Amino acid sequence: MKKLIKKIKKALDKREWSVVYKTKDGRTEMYTISKPEHSHEFGNQKEGLATAGFRAFCYNRGAFRSFRYDRIVSLNRA
Repeated sequence: MKKLIKKIKKALDKREWSVVYKTKDGRTEMYTISKPEHSHEFGNQKEGLATAGFRAFCYNRGAFRSFRYDRIVSLNRA
């Protein structure tokens, strides 16, 4: 029962964050994303990084997106 309540609470928790992000081609974009979590981090073996960024749901695109830490300009709670 506790697990079910925790899942429902997490689904209803709509904490949105604003991220200003520099894209690979040099443009600066602003996205509204779900709360970044450590459990959604990823690495990059080619660059030898154990943690390169995180994945979060992007409300602008309506899908999960990856965001690299070295390209984030700012991250604020919306």
